[in-house]
Amino acid sequence: METRWEDIFKHLEKAGFDVYPPATKKSECTKMYIVVRHAGTSSVLTVSSNRALFDLLVYAPKHEYSKIESYLKEVRNVMDELFPLFRPVHTIDTPFFDDDVKGWMVSIQYENYQKQRRR
Repeated sequence: METRWEDIFKHLEKAGFDVYPPATKKSECTKMYIVVRHAGTSSVLTVSSNRALFDLLVYAPKHEYSKIESYLKEVRNVMDELFPLFRPVHTIDTPFFDDDVKGWMVSIQYENYQKQRRR
């Protein structure tokens, strides 16, 4: 059985994006890529559901800042194919320069609701 994280990862990979799990891409950013990260789960108090958050950390080489906006649009269009399973939280962070990879990083967040399992 696949996890929701795997659903996102495989969907982006199938669409042709360069995708990585957290802490696996260590080298300098030389082309656009995405890191898919589970960002936590919380209970929804009004219904018997859990809300899981997923961050798509989008990286761009330092000299390709001008391409970030169009790349994000491509990513969002592909993620729209997973609606209603994954819904955009409509939070897109301001791009910042990550010295560790010598590239720009911007985060997009998505949510997934799952029925709580009885214990």
